[in-house]
Amino acid sequence: MPRNVAATILEQLAAWGVKKIYGFIGDSIFYLFNALASRSDIDFYQVRHEETAAFMASAHAKLTGELGVCIADGGPGTLHLLNGLADAYSDRVPVLAITGQVARKDIGTNAKQYIDQQSLFRPISSYTSLLCDQAKITDVLGKAYRCAVTGRSVAHVSVPMDVLPLACDAQIVPDAPYLNTHPVSSTQVIDGAVAMMEQAIRPVILIGEGGRPAGALLAELSARWGAAVITTLQATGAVDCTQPLYVGGLGHAGSPAAAKILSQADVCLIAGANWWPQKYVSHNISIIQISQNPSDIGATTPVSYGVVGDIELILKHILKKAHLSSNQEWIKNISQENANWLDRLEQEVNAPVSPIHPAAVVRAVQNAVTSDTIVCLDTGDHTVWFGRIFRPDRQRVLLSGKWRSMGFGLPAALAAKINHPAQKVIALVGDGGLAMNMADFVTAVKYNLGITVIVMNNCSLSMEKNKMLAGGLNPKGTSLLNPDFAKFAECCGGKGYKVEHADKLNDVLQVAINSDIPAIVDVQVASLAVPGTALPS
Repeated sequence: MPRNVAATILEQLAAWGVKKIYGFIGDSIFYLFNALASRSDIDFYQVRHEETAAFMASAHAKLTGELGVCIADGGPGTLHLLNGLADAYSDRVPVLAITGQVARKDIGTNAKQYIDQQSLFRPISSYTSLLCDQAKITDVLGKAYRCAVTGRSVAHVSVPMDVLPLACDAQIVPDAPYLNTHPVSSTQVIDGAVAMMEQAIRPVILIGEGGRPAGALLAELSARWGAAVITTLQATGAVDCTQPLYVGGLGHAGSPAAAKILSQADVCLIAGANWWPQKYVSHNISIIQISQNPSDIGATTPVSYGVVGDIELILKHILKKAHLSSNQEWIKNISQENANWLDRLEQEVNAPVSPIHPAAVVRAVQNAVTSDTIVCLDTGDHTVWFGRIFRPDRQRVLLSGKWRSMGFGLPAALAAKINHPAQKVIALVGDGGLAMNMADFVTAVKYNLGITVIVMNNCSLSMEKNKMLAGGLNPKGTSLLNPDFAKFAECCGGKGYKVEHADKLNDVLQVAINSDIPAIVDVQVASLAVPGTALPS
């Protein structure tokens, strides 16, 4: 009996190495689920809301570098995917979404749950297409796969419900490793960057997520060059805090020492970052940018020099070729600014506040996690407190970088635990973000995913509230009525803990994180404004 379109889709995905799919069932994709039931080489993870599936696919791609895949029903199910896919599109990671659609005869009519999906997806994808002919299934999927992988972007294919059961004899397309081939600058171009670096007097290295694999080499370069090391929030843990010239993160969710040092620098080497907050940068600085993607060079700020290619290989060439000397006065300045910041940090962490100071929660998390822990951040004031306070020891951090959507933390933790079951995984979330999709804590229980969700609970959308207050506005719409998150976890079959006093934090977090049972730790925190909070301009 010939396979049908649904079976062909899965066979093609398996041929490309896809082993995990996240999604939710609906009547337009029944045949796809029937085909999934007969495969042992692809694991399907059912969620309670399609947005969670899309966030999981995005987090999967961010963490592994592989194609993340999510599936959903047509109509409302498709629309629920959009927010999570916008996250993947904004953060430039490869994700493929496959959605059902009404029968072909109903396309363009007033049929229930019909919507023009391609119009919906165009702003947040590099490719979207409607499959109408079963003979073209691998052609359409192949184009989607190429766009997602080579462009590190979102691709989307919608399949009418009456196409999925059709017989199909399309040939499966083998994997194409060459799609991961990237352009590389010549040694002469790299040597041009070396010449600029050799002239630096006050150098700084800014590490982004793309520079994470080269963390050890960047630390070596910092030592030889006498360069301060700053990381974006996504690159937290690329180097650990024991590096002598590490000064923390950049931006509002970073350290004042990093901002001050960057404003004084004369040369900045950007390694794998495409985020650049202009107000922190000296007008007289020379910028050298290294990226694997040519389109990233100068995309967010004008640069003095660009180098394209594998960052590790480029750094090895630089370290071998460059005659670098360090400026002891600059090193002394870096060390002094960092020491001043760390002293101030201790005052924040140990401030006697009731309820618990958010900084104290972040410090307790820092004390509780190991170097291989995966930390998944939601979006909110807790994210800024994390970037400001947390001193990394090579931990991997996942967050909604440019899209900055609330609701990312829990789905990211689910995907992280699925892909790295031997590692500890925590989600640091706000009460507002968790409430958006907390039904999917049940997913952690269903699949025995021993994640720990730490909720900063202040019964408010504190980021919005504090910004409005800073601007003299009435913070209407920012207060929250929350459930008992600890009891909710227990109702779902997990473990729940409530912490109301700072002296209990460390012990409770150690117990929760070292348990193999999904847990929520409900921490009662003060709704304090992060220093420097202001109304957006």
